Amino acid sequence: MKNKTLLIWLFFVCLALSTKAQDTITVMQYNLLQYGNYNAGYSGCNESCNNTQNKDECIRTILDYVKPDIFTVCEFGATQTLHENFIRHNLNINGATYWQSDNIINQAHSNIVNHIFYDSRKMGLKRHIAIGTSPRDSDVYELYMKTPSLAAGDTLRLVCIVTHPKAGQNEESARRACMQLIMDYINLHYPTDNVLIMGDFNMYGANESGYRLLTQTYSNANIRFVDPLSSVGGVGAWNNNIQFAAFHTQSTRSNSDNCFSSGGLDDRFDFILMADEIMFSYNHLRYVQNSYHAVGNDGRHYNQSVNQNGNSSVPPLVAEALYDCSDHLPVTMKIAVDVKLGVNDNTMPVFQASIAPNPASETATISFCNPSDSPIQFNLYSIMGQQIRCESAHFSTGFQQFELSLQGLSQGFYLLRLSNGEGWVQTLKLVVK
Repeated sequence: MKNKTLLIWLFFVCLALSTKAQDTITVMQYNLLQYGNYNAGYSGCNESCNNTQNKDECIRTILDYVKPDIFTVCEFGATQTLHENFIRHNLNINGATYWQSDNIINQAHSNIVNHIFYDSRKMGLKRHIAIGTSPRDSDVYELYMKTPSLAAGDTLRLVCIVTHPKAGQNEESARRACMQLIMDYINLHYPTDNVLIMGDFNMYGANESGYRLLTQTYSNANIRFVDPLSSVGGVGAWNNNIQFAAFHTQSTRSNSDNCFSSGGLDDRFDFILMADEIMFSYNHLRYVQNSYHAVGNDGRHYNQSVNQNGNSSVPPLVAEALYDCSDHLPVTMKIAVDVKLGVNDNTMPVFQASIAPNPASETATISFCNPSDSPIQFNLYSIMGQQIRCESAHFSTGFQQFELSLQGLSQGFYLLRLSNGEGWVQTLKLVVK
């Protein structure tokens, strides 16, 4: 028990245990730019300049390079036949037979939809529903991991929510309304689950109210999403800002036509955000540190085409495929499936602790039940796992309270970990306002 407690403590400090994971899942999100949609209502994207067969060749090149296990997409033509052909031409090829998807749901009757493709050797799809957002549905895919120790349908699940809110600098309120519906659905159905929210968010900076709703301000303080780039300077006023050149995802072309956006890489529209359950491995899935990136962004193509004068982050054929396929770059990240160690406070005896008020400003009261006359340690961490404070005090057996000072803390989301020398551990979420 002592060694296990030490491992858990090291995980929160380092966020990078050198342990063998059962498997690693590579997730990729890609806006495919009106794939298979030649509807006259979308000016310029026709069969001549955005041909599906030509795009398929590019997609195969990109997929072979990234090798994802979960592949989610936006701007996919809203016909089931197109989805079936996509698997047959781009995924179940060269002997592969394990890629699967699901029937499309199109409550909004849009010309384009979101979709998911997944490696059925590693996971299965338990449920697919659509949230009625505007101007198109947001899709919820509940996957379960096929691990040796967990049967299909068991609690080791990963929920992928793919969304594509309204574009335009004057549509911030519409994007926030979309995110509000998604967060409300999570609050109702998946408040403590492994959840990813991904897609083309069309957001122009971290001050957008929809982005802040996801990461900071939702009414249930226990539900917060982490931007994997927040620890490396990727969060801020990224629109047309060279300081964020290494994180932009649109556009792949400096000069274009009425279909592909132009201007070169200068916007960060494409995201995979993760629930803190994944960041801190509450439920056996954990983010692999520094694995998130935009495929083909080498930080040297601000306001340039992604293949201009070479690209140092991907092979030339991949850079050409990214240029030809879409005006967005795909984003990708890795998630470790860790069922051997079970680095999970929920498997340890807990203090039945709570925090009030939460959100808090100057102080917060920690109420808990102490199992024995012993010292309790209170460790406060940032959302990225940096230890902010460490306090300890001795308590008698039974119901106890501890006053935690929040003086000097910035507004934001924190984790508070209670522990004693007998293996009792509990982690609480704290919002400082």
